[in-house]
Amino acid sequence: MAEDALLDTDFREILGTDEATIDNRGRILLSKKKRDRLGDSFAMALGEVGCICAYPEARWRARMKEINGYPPNNQGKLKYTRLLLAGADDELSCDPQGRVVIPKKLQEMGKLKEKVLIVGCGDRIEIWDPEEYVKYEAAPDEYNKERRLQMVSAYNEMKG
Repeated sequence: MAEDALLDTDFREILGTDEATIDNRGRILLSKKKRDRLGDSFAMALGEVGCICAYPEARWRARMKEINGYPPNNQGKLKYTRLLLAGADDELSCDPQGRVVIPKKLQEMGKLKEKVLIVGCGDRIEIWDPEEYVKYEAAPDEYNKERRLQMVSAYNEMKG
């Protein structure tokens, strides 16, 4: 099961919060520690709450393995994959200076402007517009509730 893949002993949690600026090419600079823990190849997707999530390749593959373990005609799977994968991108990496391009579509979906917060969340980083993060912190159960409910509902339907 996918959870077994999450238990590998080489995994080190991604921690802490940093600030960054999106440059005119859509790049942000990641700290060395976050780069090292994210790995050489990673994926980005719009997360459940509406921020951009970047997942180390092993975590992303484990998630895809879980999802792809359900039949192709599973209606919950179809809904969940549309919500998760529509704006996702994989095989991303940092350039030699430690910068990564956030795909334009994800910048728009995540409401990212010039300044961003990079939040370490254990198995992933979250990339937030600072104003959106303040709104989330003020009311986490209400922030982007419709998307969260859609994703949870689709995931639960997929699992049966």
